[in-house]
Amino acid sequence: MTSPHLEAELLAQLAEGTLDEPEATAARQHLAECRSCLASYADAVRYRAAWLADPEQFRLEGSEARIARSLFPGSATPARSAKRPLAPRLALAGVAAALLVSIWIPFSNRTRDPGVALDPVVARALSQSSAQGLVLPGAEQWAAAPRPENRSGTESTSLALERETREAVAAYEREAGDLAACSRLVAALLAGGEVETASDYVNEGLRSHPDAVPLLIYAAEARLRMNQLPEAEQLLRRAERKAPADPLVALDLGLVLRLSGRTDEAHASLERAARSRHAQIALRAQRELAR
Repeated sequence: MTSPHLEAELLAQLAEGTLDEPEATAARQHLAECRSCLASYADAVRYRAAWLADPEQFRLEGSEARIARSLFPGSATPARSAKRPLAPRLALAGVAAALLVSIWIPFSNRTRDPGVALDPVVARALSQSSAQGLVLPGAEQWAAAPRPENRSGTESTSLALERETREAVAAYEREAGDLAACSRLVAALLAGGEVETASDYVNEGLRSHPDAVPLLIYAAEARLRMNQLPEAEQLLRRAERKAPADPLVALDLGLVLRLSGRTDEAHASLERAARSRHAQIALRAQRELAR
């Protein structure tokens, strides 16, 4: 008998990272077996990341606003009031994904694509694992966070990361050639320090998706960890040509250029990132400019 689909509110809580571990584990096990819920969860994570990056770019109108008010009686239309609690907005994101209704307006061209949706354990580990301090797709929310002295992580985090890596491998094998599956696997491998294996997978992914900006950034990170600065720059230049307005590309390219000793070029790239509407990326770029 097929298990019931996950409720929208639970999907939103999983995306937010507020479920306790037993519930989260059970939810992830369900996601590993249910492609419909997995797609809804990915949408919820992307929607949440976009909303956190720039809530002013979203609004609900007409019938969609009426749906929101019926789901959350007494609340205003989500997106305009900075004083509203975050939880209802995240729950709404899960509802929107689970019901497959389009309740948001497109981004303005000043806002970057929220990009890769990662398990919170991987995203957090990824933010701590780059030896040169690059910011990687899926870990943007920690772009400006202090870097820890000890990157090995706790035992529970390591076990969770190992589990997620195994699940990512299985998903990649099921979905050969799928961009999201490749991104998820490469991110998990980089987070766990398996650089050469990550490089092999990301190169395979780039053969099918040569213009995929997240894969180009992951590939640049792998090259950087292997002390291949020119190759890392070339990959980021490719990403820049594909997404010239992406602040994450500008930030990472600036960091690589500075490592290469090209201070003026690095400064110009970091200045572009510092003008981003993504608060964490802009703050990190401003911090780098002040160094």
